[in-house]
Parts: sequence; C-alpha cells; structure tokens
Amino acid sequence: MDLFDDTAMTDLDIEVTKYVNKNVKCIIRVLLDYLEDSNGFDSEDFLPYNNFRIDNDTWIKMVYDLYDIVRSDVLRDFIKPTYEYLLYVILQWWESFNDIFDNLIPYELDCDLIDKIRFAYELENKYNHVLYAVTNYEEYYYIFFADHDFLPDRLERLVTIYLRNPELFNQLFSDVDLIEYRDLMPKDLQMQFDKHNYNFSELRDKNASDPILLSDILFCCERLQAHHLYKEADENDMNDFIRDLLTALHYDLRDQTRQGTSAGGEDAGEVDILIRKNDLPYSIIEALKLSYIYESYISKHIDKIYKYDTLGNTCNFMVAYVKSKDFSLFWEKYLSYTKSYDYPFKLVKYTVPLSKQYSELKYAVAELKRNDIITKLYHVVIHIPN
Repeated sequence: MDLFDDTAMTDLDIEVTKYVNKNVKCIIRVLLDYLEDSNGFDSEDFLPYNNFRIDNDTWIKMVYDLYDIVRSDVLRDFIKPTYEYLLYVILQWWESFNDIFDNLIPYELDCDLIDKIRFAYELENKYNHVLYAVTNYEEYYYIFFADHDFLPDRLERLVTIYLRNPELFNQLFSDVDLIEYRDLMPKDLQMQFDKHNYNFSELRDKNASDPILLSDILFCCERLQAHHLYKEADENDMNDFIRDLLTALHYDLRDQTRQGTSAGGEDAGEVDILIRKNDLPYSIIEALKLSYIYESYISKHIDKIYKYDTLGNTCNFMVAYVKSKDFSLFWEKYLSYTKSYDYPFKLVKYTVPLSKQYSELKYAVAELKRNDIITKLYHVVIHIPN
C-alpha cells in the first residue's frame, strides 16, 4: 500500500496492510464465486470495454492469480501494471455491485487496532490519515497504487510522450518501464512502441481546447505529485516540470514571457507559462506555493493573470502547490475565498465538478463574463506532501 515505507515497515504497518488485504481478498473471492457459478457471468460483466485484445480466459486466470497474491502471507512491494489495472476495475465492480454503502468494506476494523493506529499516526488536529484511508472505500482507489499510470488515458499520454521524445521521457520518468505496460497500451500505440517508430505525424495532433488542456494539466499535476524529487522543490522547478510535460505533449509554450502590464501597471510582467494556439495567446498558467490561505498572495496572482491576459483568453489556470497537514481543510478555505473573490470581471458561475476530484488533487471553475463573453479561470490545487 502507498501508505507506508516498504523498506522500513513496522509491525503495525504490516498488521494494517493485512487487514486491508483481508478486505480485498473477500471482494475478489465474491467475484470468483460469480465466475464459478455457471450462470453466464464472465469477464465482460466486470471489465470495461476490452480494447487490449486480451481474451476472457486470460483475464479470468489473472483474477485467480491476483487472489493468490492478495491472500499470500508474503507482502509484495509491487505488482505488475496489468494486475494493478485488474484490481482497480474489480474495486469499481464491487462498488457498483453494492447498493448499500456500508457494505463496501467487508470487515470492520478491530477496536484494538483502531487504538494502535490512533496512537501511532494521529496528528495534532486529531486527523489520522491512516485510519481514514483504511476505513473509507473511496480511498482504496489511491492507497493501493503509487500512481494510476495503468489507466488508459494516462498510459496513452505516457506512451505518446515516449514516442515523440524518448530522451525527455527517460529524464522525466526514469522510474517508469513502459515494457511493463505494453499489454495495456492501445493497439495503435503498442505497434509504434514495438517498432520504435517516432514519426510525429502519425500521432494525434495536439489541438488545444478547454477540456483537453484541463485534462492534460491535471495529468501533469498528478505526475508532479507522485514524483518524490519534487517534494521539496521550489516553485520554478515545479513549473519547469509542468512545462516540460506540456511541451512533450506538443503544446506551443512560452515560459516566463513578458506580456501585458505588471501588477503595478507600469511595465510588462512575467507569465509563468503561456500557451499559444495558431501563434496567438490561448491560455495562461499562473502557479504559486501555499501552506495556508495567504489571501493577499492569492489575490496578487489572480490579478496578475488578468493584467497579462489582454485579449481575453477562453480559459486560464491558477495552479497552487500546497504544503499543508490538513489538505481537506485547506481546500474548503480555498473554495470559500475564491468563490467570494472580487474578480476583475463579473463572476456568473462557480462550480466544483464531481469528475476528476481526487483526495490530493482538486479543481474548481470560475466563469467570468468579459464583454458579453464567458471566460473560465480554473483553480487547480495539488497537495505536495512531506
């Protein structure tokens, strides 16, 4: 589990891990019971659309393999990406299978173990991330995986970056062995990967649009959050990482571009990242580091965006790198402040979309009316843990 240090697990860490594995073992056992019941239930009933061309018999054999892995007394440091993907979709199947939320976690946590966890991991504000993670089913989608690179949309981006620029990929993702993910690649990219074909013209063009750009920025933030080298990095280094990933995804970027007027209104200022489309400004990404709600600092960066945005971009982005012990409380306060903020244009709508909201990565959208045209400011907040 991505809760403990695999190289120095305590007896309590092992006990907690075995408790969670016991729950997963039960879930997989129920799935196997359905598969063995001769009622017509097969892999198509719990797997999403199978674009991997892996036959049903192979998937079912892998379920048995995964069951043996989970119920083993030997704790593994990792499992192969295909099994990670399989575990992820089994968790999704179990959630859809149960219409009563209380039944999602089969076994209750023993009171004695609860006391041990509280004693070992409780913070000053009484928040206990370990206790919360192992007793909330939604957290199971995160604590079992160091990252979600095995999911189709993320893997497609990784393979695309590799095909376009192998050297940059190896610099940014030195810990990712794409060979391990080969069976999960879309077939067109798998063929190119096998042939080491780096012909850019055969890959999809990167036509910037709000949904695609948002999805790619969230992807970049997720990769940054998972990268241990950036836990203590400064803002510029984090910006460089985001910029390099977006460049690899074929965005036309300008870094620290002098444009518009400064916050003081006298001179041209510097944009953290400017995205261009058809040789014209398309979107501004303004980043900042926070450990608490520093209102004047947040205000400065919001106003800075609209000092630079002289044309009226359809969308801009505020990306906050947050070092906070209580990220949930920080997010609540951030929402409260930015929802009531006096923007330079009329705020007509403020939403927190339900999709792509993770425990450590959040976003909200402020829609502003600018000369009768709706423009969007995306607030992206990413937790950078110690």
